[in-house]
Amino acid sequence: MDPTPEQRTYARLAGICLLANLVLQFLGDGVTIIARSGESFAEKARYATENDLLWRVSLLEVGLSWIAVAILPFALYVVLEPVNKRLVQLALCLRLGAAFVGAASLMLRVAQAWLYRASATEGVFTTEQLRTLVSVMTRGASAGVEVAWMFQGAGSTLFFLLFLRSRYLPGALARLGIVTSALLVPVSAVMFVQPQYIAQLKLVLLPGLIAEVATAIWLLVKGLRPRGSSTGP
Repeated sequence: MDPTPEQRTYARLAGICLLANLVLQFLGDGVTIIARSGESFAEKARYATENDLLWRVSLLEVGLSWIAVAILPFALYVVLEPVNKRLVQLALCLRLGAAFVGAASLMLRVAQAWLYRASATEGVFTTEQLRTLVSVMTRGASAGVEVAWMFQGAGSTLFFLLFLRSRYLPGALARLGIVTSALLVPVSAVMFVQPQYIAQLKLVLLPGLIAEVATAIWLLVKGLRPRGSSTGP
């Protein structure tokens, strides 16, 4: 059975959500994490205080990215429900779990921003106390994202498995998605247990990022392939 117009529409919505999540995460983290990673606590606190609006907008962008993550599985559910309803329901629940846990972890990053602002007020906390509190908030937010990635990896593995069965995506792309999504679960678990290796382990996840970008572009540009367009089981 060829994809219906509704499936094709939701497939493009899924592609938009995939790209929106990546762009919004990069814009938000670019200000609050990536560009500030090598700075000291005092430098980060001064920047966050002097650029309060920019910092808040950046955190809002991260929050919007988790909304995109929540819309994505519903769009994929509509696309893949005819393939296997039970599996796609499980994948939907797992990916929604990722969105909820990830969005909840954002609260710790907001609290972190308030602690940076508190550093400008003398007598509230000592610098060492603030540094310790920010470190706790940072680790808590990171752990929340790692748990969200475990949910995401499990759900995405099922979605790509259904894409492989349906042949809506090229077989090579679907298989790459299965492998990289499944890899996300153990890698995130190691990050959770051994946070000192996070920077190195993130390099292992680069193929997964490539698979997501390629899937998004395929769904937007090519759409869903007719199920009879590919040979093989």
